[in-house]
Amino acid sequence: AILFPSRKNITIYLKKRQFFFLLIPALFVFAYWLKMQMGINYFDSFSIGSYFPFKYLRNHVIVSPKPGILLEENFDKKRIYATWAKLWMREAGTVTKELSSDGINGSKCLLIKNSGNGSWAYSHNKRVQVKNGDIFYFKGDVNIKGENLFSYICVAAFDKNKKAISWGLFKETVNRTGAWITVEKQFSISDDVIKYITLRLVGSGHGEFRFDNITFRKIM
Repeated sequence: AILFPSRKNITIYLKKRQFFFLLIPALFVFAYWLKMQMGINYFDSFSIGSYFPFKYLRNHVIVSPKPGILLEENFDKKRIYATWAKLWMREAGTVTKELSSDGINGSKCLLIKNSGNGSWAYSHNKRVQVKNGDIFYFKGDVNIKGENLFSYICVAAFDKNKKAISWGLFKETVNRTGAWITVEKQFSISDDVIKYITLRLVGSGHGEFRFDNITFRKIM
């Protein structure tokens, strides 16, 4: 005689199958959430974190930081942990970035090449929550080569809704070409409108832009 499974067994089988179909995507989303919290990025050119629903899992903000280092980058090695956001350029397809061995004392550095004349920006991938009276400091070594170009380190400022107030606040500019120049600045938040800031490397003009030993910290 042919034995057929009972209705009870069929129901149990279907429930188990449904459970595993729900469990697999849930585990994937949790693993991706954990990856975003750790800032791991395997590919510079593509990330599913830019798409729904994963973009809502990204941890963009350093909340109420204590005094200390917020970013310290010497570019000596490629990181699994993402430190920087996607490179922005005004003229699409004209700006590239890579690690170069032309850093200070033969170390590696960040090299950004601009084949056009437009501006570009490379930002820390974290926004730092701030309040009136907070004091910050940034420092970096910059070397630019080309004609009619400049570069600066600055912070972008945002309001409580994360809407940009300024893309170039507290900037320190380099105009002299062909040599490493150290720029640094200490600044304070002096109003109640600015709620977040982000460190940025910015340049404009046709040429090469090198950066090394970038430091960003909260003083108090």
